[in-house]
Amino acid sequence: MINKFVAVLLSSFFLSSCSTIMVDVDYDDSLSFKNLHRYSWVPGTPTKSNNPQLDSDTILHDRIRGSINSWFSGHGYEKTDLEQADFLVAYFVSVKDQTKVTVLNDYYGYPSGWGYGYYRPYGSSRSYVYEYQQGAIIIDIIDPKTRKLMWRGSATDEVNESETPEKRDQVINEAVDKILEKFPPK
Repeated sequence: MINKFVAVLLSSFFLSSCSTIMVDVDYDDSLSFKNLHRYSWVPGTPTKSNNPQLDSDTILHDRIRGSINSWFSGHGYEKTDLEQADFLVAYFVSVKDQTKVTVLNDYYGYPSGWGYGYYRPYGSSRSYVYEYQQGAIIIDIIDPKTRKLMWRGSATDEVNESETPEKRDQVINEAVDKILEKFPPK
């Protein structure tokens, strides 16, 4: 049951209706990305997270790997063997506990207890604490000769545990698309 919960939790870590996926990209700007046409997976991908439930979630990993392969294929990249690859691909998945605190006061923008230069002892404020899990997918593009990182893209968003398998596919594809639309760098 725990594995099923983790599969649901991790497979659907992006909000569905109004996406709040945050994407970040970094790359080595001294490199040229013009001659990258063929790719292969880094042996052992996905990188182990030291979370046994996450690492053993083959459904999640098949979704991510399939989405990445589909994106590259749809954008003219050829999947090949390790020796023929112009670049290597790896990915990493993680989930972290997060806390968000929002403080609201009764004076619509004025600090609680203060207003027009005098103290309001009757002012009050309320704090709302929201605990959630944040999921991340990180995709790495690696030089096959030097094994140095060339490009890295990541997407993070809040975990949503109540999605159908079809919706999980959709949100994984959306995250991968948003990351890889920034590859290669312009």
